[in-house]
This record gives sequence, C-alpha cells and structure tokens, in this order.
Amino acid sequence: MNEKKTNDISLSSKADAAFRQAIKKVIQQARQTNTPVVIWEENRIKEIPSDQLEATIGTTQTEDMRM
Repeated sequence: MNEKKTNDISLSSKADAAFRQAIKKVIQQARQTNTPVVIWEENRIKEIPSDQLEATIGTTQTEDMRM
C-alpha cells in the first residue's frame, strides 16, 4: 500500500515537472516571436501578450520555471 502511494507521488512529481518544462518552452517561444499565449480562463479564451506574461502568471511561478 505504501509503495503504491510512493509510486503515485513520484509519477505526480514527474508530471508536474514535465508540465512546468512545457510552460517554460511556450513562454520562451512567445517572447522570441512576440506572439501572445492563448489560455482558457473564466470560461473563455484569453490571449496574453508576451510582454505581460510574468505579471499574469505570477512572479513565483515564473521564478520556478527558470530552474
């Protein structure tokens, strides 16, 4: 039983790390091409200009992605 929880946590950590890496790549590409990032928020599609990404995503999350 404990081994299954350990495996689940490990898998969850790996998925989280992969998601953060994907976000980092999307942000880098948006900045390089000066294009917006499209997200789904509040039941609608929103475009975030590349120069406003840090303010929208949040400083803490952006710092985590710079690893």
